[in-house]
Amino acid sequence: MQRQPEYFSQLDGLRAIAIILVILFHWFPEGQGINVLANGPLGVTLFFVLSGFLITRILLLSRASVHETGIAQTYKHFLLRRVLRIFPLYYFLLFIIWQAKSIPFIPDINTDFYTYPAHYILYISNFLLEKTTNWSDLLSTLWSLAVEEQFYIFWPLVILSVPLRYMEKVIAGTILLGIMSRLVLSFFGHNLGVLMPTCLDAFGLGALWAFVMIYHKSPEIFLRNLKIFAAGGLAFFLFFCFTQIDSVLLTLFFRTSMAVFCLFFVAHASYRKGFKSVFGQILDNSALRYIGKISYGLYIYHMVVPSILLPLILKIVHRIFKVEIILTDAVGKTLSLALVITVASLSWFFFESPINGLKKYINLRTVRMRLNRH
Repeated sequence: MQRQPEYFSQLDGLRAIAIILVILFHWFPEGQGINVLANGPLGVTLFFVLSGFLITRILLLSRASVHETGIAQTYKHFLLRRVLRIFPLYYFLLFIIWQAKSIPFIPDINTDFYTYPAHYILYISNFLLEKTTNWSDLLSTLWSLAVEEQFYIFWPLVILSVPLRYMEKVIAGTILLGIMSRLVLSFFGHNLGVLMPTCLDAFGLGALWAFVMIYHKSPEIFLRNLKIFAAGGLAFFLFFCFTQIDSVLLTLFFRTSMAVFCLFFVAHASYRKGFKSVFGQILDNSALRYIGKISYGLYIYHMVVPSILLPLILKIVHRIFKVEIILTDAVGKTLSLALVITVASLSWFFFESPINGLKKYINLRTVRMRLNRH
């Protein structure tokens, strides 16, 4: 087992890039200008690869204590830590949206949450989205959080129970399953790519790097080979973006091409001291790392702020000061960005971080407890 660093600072920079890509995709016209690239899918895929790496790393390091605590106890503690990190903000958002419909001067909210609340409450909104294809739903972005939670339920059981000698093959099989599930599900008309099995290649590639980093004697060999695959992944990604073909190749390999490309950055950012180039300095920039730190809040709030909060503030200003403010698109987006960063910052310091601090009472034993704040 390789000696593991305690914290990967450049991964916060990658989280920032991922959330920036997602916001660009949702705030600007799809397929035009800056969104001629599939920024949203790329950002979400980067989040999936990051999760696959960090979660698998935590679980692999936890295996050393399973013989003392048992799989059931380790599994329970893992899930409880995930619950503390993910659930409070998620359900706070649902509470706000539910209450907002009864406030008359809040703009009408387009969401299926009011009709199918159980799908959102139970973290299965991705199944609903696959059925309705309603991307105009204000909460449609929660599909990726549903996918992650579903992944967190079964993946610890795999990593904690599979004998180590088979682990690499199981992870490789998981990657292949992600690709093949998209093909099989497309035959039944489920080709939106929001069901958890269709995302397994992205999670699996991150998991593969976690295994290589911890157990391979020479991770450098993996990284050298990864450069070639990443170049191929980038080429396929650009080809799919600019040709806009609709074929079985798109179904099979679009997400995989992004995931391999993203893995290159995740792997190099988390190996030793990360990127040593100018790109490494960018990832280590304090402002970018701060955006990465609050990226979960930014993801949760980035659709709500411009659709509800900003119009609400403008209406309040109009009622109090009798001044009607009409914003240009550029000014509206600038104010929305400032607002969403402010709201996410307040959320982090006064809501998420205190709750996240409760993790210290749930002892998930690893080799020196290296959890990288995940």
